[in-house]
Amino acid sequence: SGRREKKWEQAQQYFNKATTIAPRLAAAWMGMGNAFAAQDESAQAMAAYRTASTLFRGSHLPLLCIAMENLKTNDLHLARDLIKQAVHVCSSDPLSFNELGVV
Repeated sequence: SGRREKKWEQAQQYFNKATTIAPRLAAAWMGMGNAFAAQDESAQAMAAYRTASTLFRGSHLPLLCIAMENLKTNDLHLARDLIKQAVHVCSSDPLSFNELGVV
């Protein structure tokens, strides 16, 4: 719906402001990626997740989010590899295993 799109656009604006004020805040980059992903803007979402990945060293979440975007674009090979990396980093997250089942 139009109202939902407006909310995601607002979220993008707020996350953009957050990343401008604190460019090393990985959580803001993850949020921006999620806002882009919710609007099917995969290229921008993956760029935000890649930035988060460099800032969130040791976290599996950016890898998993990039993998989920790759699933949307039917890049199953890369998605599977990224999910396996995410599982290797954090073997206790059930979402990673769920996504592995999706691939």
